[in-house]
Amino acid sequence: MLRVRPLVHTPDLPGAARFLQALGLAPAQDPAPNGSYAVFDAGSGRVALHACVPGRAEDGTTDLAFDVADVREFARRTAEAGARVTVELSDEGHGVTARITAPDGLSFLADAGPRETGAPPSPLAVLALWYTPRVGRAVRVLEDIGAKPGTSSAAATRHDFRAKNGGLVAVRTDARTRAELAFEYDGDVRDLVRDLTAGGFEPVVTDESHGRSLRVRSPWGAEVRIDEWQRDSAVH
Repeated sequence: MLRVRPLVHTPDLPGAARFLQALGLAPAQDPAPNGSYAVFDAGSGRVALHACVPGRAEDGTTDLAFDVADVREFARRTAEAGARVTVELSDEGHGVTARITAPDGLSFLADAGPRETGAPPSPLAVLALWYTPRVGRAVRVLEDIGAKPGTSSAAATRHDFRAKNGGLVAVRTDARTRAELAFEYDGDVRDLVRDLTAGGFEPVVTDESHGRSLRVRSPWGAEVRIDEWQRDSAVH
């Protein structure tokens, strides 16, 4: 079992929650939200919010993260897969968590999650972006944890993956290693403008070579991109 669930660090958890709901995500029933952590369901994949202190290093950043069925088994298989990752297990009172550090230095989390979320149908899919100068190593790591390959660019600078239980991951070449939150939308992204604008946000829609794209500034400071799903793509 594998589901994409990026973790966004924000000092304004209520504002971030309103943003995700204006975008079309629904509050998750499992786990129940608390004052410092909340999870939201898209039609495919999830997004987790974690409250942080303003101005700290993690403020406004996004961690790549996944839901898995059995954290210890996931950690064991990942460590044995041969991708030269570092695997650490921790238990801080909310269950066992695995932290995987890839060869490019990017760390991602794996927590236990439900096999079925019960989320209502939605055309919105969570897309986690993994930027790295070591694209081949990142691709190997995603293959080893069970992500399914989709399309790749002719120059091998972009590789798309999907997780069996929801969500997408895209590896992109860049000089700086980091993760970002984005989405794909199975429809016309202009449909999202009304609710975002009503929520006090300022979405901008552009026409690009691959189709329309919507960009909007989030409460945690990052620009979030929502691309229209291209039906000739094999990532879905």
